[in-house]
Amino acid sequence: MKAYDFANILFTGPCNLNCPHCIGRRPELRGLPENLHRFPPENLEELMEELHRRGIREISVTGTNTDPQLYPYERELLARLRRGVPGARISLHTNGVLALEKMETFNLYDRAAVSLPSFRPETCRKMTGGSWTLPLEAILEKARVPVKISVLVTEDNAEEVPEILDRCEKGGVRRAALRTLYGKVRLWKVPGDLELVGDFAGSPVYRRGGLQATVWDFSRSRLKCLNLFSDGSLSDDYLLVKGRSCGDSKRRFDDAPAKE
Repeated sequence: MKAYDFANILFTGPCNLNCPHCIGRRPELRGLPENLHRFPPENLEELMEELHRRGIREISVTGTNTDPQLYPYERELLARLRRGVPGARISLHTNGVLALEKMETFNLYDRAAVSLPSFRPETCRKMTGGSWTLPLEAILEKARVPVKISVLVTEDNAEEVPEILDRCEKGGVRRAALRTLYGKVRLWKVPGDLELVGDFAGSPVYRRGGLQATVWDFSRSRLKCLNLFSDGSLSDDYLLVKGRSCGDSKRRFDDAPAKE
């Protein structure tokens, strides 16, 4: 039986940002149906069965092209997962737009990863379609769960990485991920004031004062995840299966169910 490190529950639908590098724009994911209106997500019960069968206790609530905090049944989903998978650690992966408005729900997770493209409105406009900037300090002040900052590094913000890490460290952030565009070769340089201290799942880990930063290339990661997509598909391929059609089987991982 194939081992998985964690599972993703992925939402699809309208978003409150318009990021040109959003992975949901890729052809393999563009045809997925919206599911922000649906509770529970299609095939949630089958996912939880797989979590039990495979001993997976790490769950991420995220999106293909939308922010999971736009899901109106967020609290209900968390309650269902707590009942269905006792002891699981549930993470939120969000762009942070609704974090302060929904802070009570934000704090129901075990931890959160918040995207931060830039602190400069002009850079945010290039990377998210608007000049809104993350109110990092306000979020950290109200958060009661560990918050990791996730920075997608492109040509638009590469020179700002030292500035971003400095402000994060001063704000009390302890973990950050510097992400390369999916499927692209990293062209930006790691800031010179970062000290290499280790490796996590094939990605180098650096330290800057009290901040630990992982230079993350998802397509090269050794972590294995099981994904529940908005159409109910369960797949160990983050881009589903190449050449998929609407008539494909819902089950898309590479081993048959274990026999009782």
